[in-house]
Amino acid sequence: MKTDRVVRRLERAMSFPIEATSVRKVLVILPRNLEMLDRASKFVQLLRKSYPKWRVELFDVDKLSKDELNPVSLPRPEILAKLKNAQYHFVLDLNDNFDQISSYIALMTEATYRLHFRGENSGYYNIVYQPKHIEGSPLHYEPLLDYLQKLFV
Repeated sequence: MKTDRVVRRLERAMSFPIEATSVRKVLVILPRNLEMLDRASKFVQLLRKSYPKWRVELFDVDKLSKDELNPVSLPRPEILAKLKNAQYHFVLDLNDNFDQISSYIALMTEATYRLHFRGENSGYYNIVYQPKHIEGSPLHYEPLLDYLQKLFV
């Protein structure tokens, strides 16, 4: 299965910090939780200011049409091929929980670095950021930017 080949190819050790200049193209997968969308947009603005040489592109999973999904509700091969051919170096999934489609997209881009915001390392990602969160308070992305600045210098 192609997914198994992708996982094996992407299972390589990394050491940090990494030169930020080694990253040129970034895909940000927007959160599906609409309550987090404004905060995510502000984060993307800050990310672009902090890393002006990164070409940051956005992906909204909810804008995929039914025609772009296969029978098991995952993106069709044509969509995945476009994402892979874009040659992203870094994918940031800003969903606050595991999302099947977003995770699959992150993995199938074959980006060297794949980060999930507030998730578990499920094999789809090789960087997981767990923010300190007080129950009942909204999640914020600004601490993620501080974290990235420690990883990508």
